[in-house]
Amino acid sequence: MHPDPHIELPLLSYPPGHKENGGIFCHSNAWAVVAECVLGNGARAHEYYRSYLPARYNDSAEVRQVEPYVYCQFTHGKASPRFGQSRNPWLTGAASWSYVAATQHILGIRPVLEGLMIDPCIPPSWEGFEAERRWRGKLLRIAVTNPDKLSRGVRSLSVNGVTIPGNIVPFEGLEERNEIKVVLDG
Repeated sequence: MHPDPHIELPLLSYPPGHKENGGIFCHSNAWAVVAECVLGNGARAHEYYRSYLPARYNDSAEVRQVEPYVYCQFTHGKASPRFGQSRNPWLTGAASWSYVAATQHILGIRPVLEGLMIDPCIPPSWEGFEAERRWRGKLLRIAVTNPDKLSRGVRSLSVNGVTIPGNIVPFEGLEERNEIKVVLDG
């Protein structure tokens, strides 16, 4: 309501299948990936992640109508005559949430109060992965191996050849360049 009761504002709403009125918001895709990682379902988290990558829709680019490398805020839902068209590319948190889902939850490399936690939740079929991260001005080269074909669980963690208990790399003692090795075990 406008502060002046004599000024009438138009009623604003979205048509059916558009945005909050039955559209498909894309932020929640990443939240589903995070949830599967919290549950320890690495294969499902990865499957969900791959299912909504922008390039996955290249075969239907004429319907989606967005660059094949851009996340969008929402896609028109079934109630819309433009079902499947994605809108508001470049203007969404879906990209940043997807980055968080992939790096901090699937790869499991995330800052916590005590340091940098490394707690991957990957598909059991992965033999491991390597990542490089700059953290607080230090370079970290991280190598994760998965000899028992698991989704999660850190058996050992070493920083520059020194074994550290748990799965958190403390900032104290890090050099300019650091080699971190993680072995998964259930």
